Amino acid sequence: MSSRDISSYVKLFFSFPSLFKIVLINLSLELAVSIFLLLSCPILKATPQVLILIFSPTLYSLLVHKVFLRNNKILTFRRFLALQFVQESNYIILILFGLLFTFLNQRWSYSPVFFSISLGVAVSSFITMLVMLGFIEKKISIALTESFIHVFLQSSRWLVLSIIVIGEWVNIVLPLIISFSAILFFLYFIDFRFRKIPIRPLRIFQAYLEYHFLKNPESFEKMLENMSEEKDLDLSLFFLTSKNGAEISVFGLSAHFGPFGEIGSSVLPSRLINELEYRNNLKALLLRNLSNHNLDLISQKEVRKIFKKMIDAINFTKNLGECRASVVQKENEGYCVTVISIYSYCIVLLSCPGHSVEDFPPEWLPEFSSIVNRYGFIPMIIADAHNSIDSSSWKILDPDKGKFIKLLEEALECLKKSGQKIAEVGFYRIYPVTSSSGEIGPGGISTLVFNIDGNTHAIIVIDGNNMVKGLRNCLIGNLRNMLNLSTLEIVTTDTHLLTGIRGVEKGYFPVGSRIEWGLLLKVCLESVRNAIINASPCSASIWIGKVENVKVAGGLISMLENLVKYSDKLIRILIAMVTVLTASLLLLLRFF
Repeated sequence: MSSRDISSYVKLFFSFPSLFKIVLINLSLELAVSIFLLLSCPILKATPQVLILIFSPTLYSLLVHKVFLRNNKILTFRRFLALQFVQESNYIILILFGLLFTFLNQRWSYSPVFFSISLGVAVSSFITMLVMLGFIEKKISIALTESFIHVFLQSSRWLVLSIIVIGEWVNIVLPLIISFSAILFFLYFIDFRFRKIPIRPLRIFQAYLEYHFLKNPESFEKMLENMSEEKDLDLSLFFLTSKNGAEISVFGLSAHFGPFGEIGSSVLPSRLINELEYRNNLKALLLRNLSNHNLDLISQKEVRKIFKKMIDAINFTKNLGECRASVVQKENEGYCVTVISIYSYCIVLLSCPGHSVEDFPPEWLPEFSSIVNRYGFIPMIIADAHNSIDSSSWKILDPDKGKFIKLLEEALECLKKSGQKIAEVGFYRIYPVTSSSGEIGPGGISTLVFNIDGNTHAIIVIDGNNMVKGLRNCLIGNLRNMLNLSTLEIVTTDTHLLTGIRGVEKGYFPVGSRIEWGLLLKVCLESVRNAIINASPCSASIWIGKVENVKVAGGLISMLENLVKYSDKLIRILIAMVTVLTASLLLLLRFF
């Protein structure tokens, strides 16, 4: 899910300074507005009611927060004042525009200033009520009442000033009515547009905000569970035991590692694998079969089902004997297929290093599996290497299935002719020293090596979401030359643990977008070298089965993405409508 659009309405609260500093900033802005109006409106100097100008917004914010939001853990007083900061900044800008218009008109009048203030009341009130509705987890009627009381109090100074200076109240009350009506309009249309969703759209946003600010995914995941569907997911395992006792598990799972952050199966390829390794004293890799966001797990409860089944798989593997393997890689026209066979069981890796691509469709699985079967092999894992995307334009190519099929058939034909030979297997993982780049997750960089008949074949697995186009070829070209590798493929886990609120179009940073390529090459070199050193003869065993009745997203993620996009568009339209309608009605009242 792209949560970037959600963040556009809350990102102002992410990095605001401490409460003390934000109070000082707000008081300074209020004082600036007060002095500005006192100097420009001489009539105010002799009016006692002018005291309402001094610090009233902050005092009212304190009052409203203490009365209505005292126990709200998300909309803290600091964030509440941050919202007020947006209001005050808006008023200062609009008042300056009003004064500039008066200056250019070369005739003093209070009307342009109060016209600008009226527009500020309309827009600020709409945004404030909208934000408060997202943060207040109460009945809609109660949340609406509390938010309207707040914006009315915030606007009361302008109401008093308007009555004193120009003898009118309608130019403040009218924008309040328009903004409140726009909020009702928004709630009605968002509910009507997504009426098939069993949960109110506003509750979805509230649950997301609770996850984001409190790091508590429970409410959001519980909500997703109520809208999910059940599926049986394929799970397979290659279990390799070296003669020195080291154990390596390579899992294949028909799930997608999303949707984002710590929600659902985003934690699978790193944290869950680390837990599996810790509990069972082994090394593990998790590759995903071809999948898309329809196969996202939607809660940690479902992730535990996967974990339990993995433990069962390790305990009930079928022994094949001494590891005999073969590796073939075919590449042409920017398409690449790598096939690793252990006895008659295969891992197939698909990649498009010459193109910019997203997830390969899971609908390909039956046909690709049938091709593998036709050549006398059993498909264990058919994985998307997920290693090439153009992060500058985000233009995506629809991959040519026919080219993959041709390369797969060529690779399988070579495997059939060459047969399997005794293999030494090595593994090594380097954990990231820092995640400041936001590209490599806690699973780090892992390497699985097969030494077969004097030839070294390596698979590097990076815990990230896709790679910058060109990086895969750059790394492979250098590593092959440095280490004399016969075959090398680089795979990303497609983890969405690092996906969420980011200042980029897709909500994440592909590997190589910010980290230095030279540094990445150095780390990969170390990982492969150590895996080669660790290689030793081993025995192989396998397990093939299913994880039954797992709740997955289905069309839920697409629906939520549509909800965010629709809400984003509707809010922009309503802000424009509130502004235009307020301006039009005020002009009509003035001239007619």
